[in-house]
Amino acid sequence: MRPARSQATDPVPSLVGSILRRAGLLTLAAIPFVATAGATGVEVARTEAENNAKSPAGKRYEGTLIGKIDEWLRPAVEKCAREAPAEERISFDALVRVGEDGRPEEVVFGPETAVAKCVAPTFQDRTYPRPPEPSWWVKVQVRMK
Repeated sequence: MRPARSQATDPVPSLVGSILRRAGLLTLAAIPFVATAGATGVEVARTEAENNAKSPAGKRYEGTLIGKIDEWLRPAVEKCAREAPAEERISFDALVRVGEDGRPEEVVFGPETAVAKCVAPTFQDRTYPRPPEPSWWVKVQVRMK
């Protein structure tokens, strides 16, 4: 496990969030996180993902990742948002621990909204680019308009 860095000392957003934000899906916002029972805590996953994103390998990986996920993430979020009650159409973060083979080992959301729960299978059923290291956490910031 890499040492945790203070989020307050590095205000640079993740590349994934930055690119998807430009695509109209994401914006930066501070959101409280809710952990899924029996899973890695959302705060732990978020810290790991943010630390990974700051490394040179992490920056390269996110550049590769973003090109792969936009094609399937946008339609899934749009469909789920249409089906969710208005009060559940709020921004959330998806934190994915990508295994050595590119398969997701774990996916947690913060907060767990109806839209997040709806898109969860989409995140879990995908194969991601092979990460720089096994069990690599990434953060995808999904911002609802």
